[in-house]
Amino acid sequence: MEKILKEWKEFVAEAKDVEQFSATARLIVKKPEGAAAIIDDTLALIRAIPSITVVNSETDDAASSPTKAVLDLEFKFIPRSSSIERDLRAIKKDILKASALIVGVSPVRSMYSSLQRVQ
Repeated sequence: MEKILKEWKEFVAEAKDVEQFSATARLIVKKPEGAAAIIDDTLALIRAIPSITVVNSETDDAASSPTKAVLDLEFKFIPRSSSIERDLRAIKKDILKASALIVGVSPVRSMYSSLQRVQ
């Protein structure tokens, strides 16, 4: 039991040292007819991307239409490399690959300008 407790404390101490960043992106998602939960399903796929830890979104109703949803997405991520810009490019590619219904993601430059260190 002591060994488990010791390993848990070490794990928690290491987790506190993990650097995280927050950025925002704008997504355009196709809304097929009759697909009510498409936004929730798409966000779940984005949350499954390995380096992304948290995803929050807000639908821009003014920019959305019956056939597409425009989402303002805030996400937190753990850097994969020594270059944040390279990481954001990789995350953008991963987001676009997450679902065939995602037809657009804001430029990396826009994500980079919203970048904030979380920890």
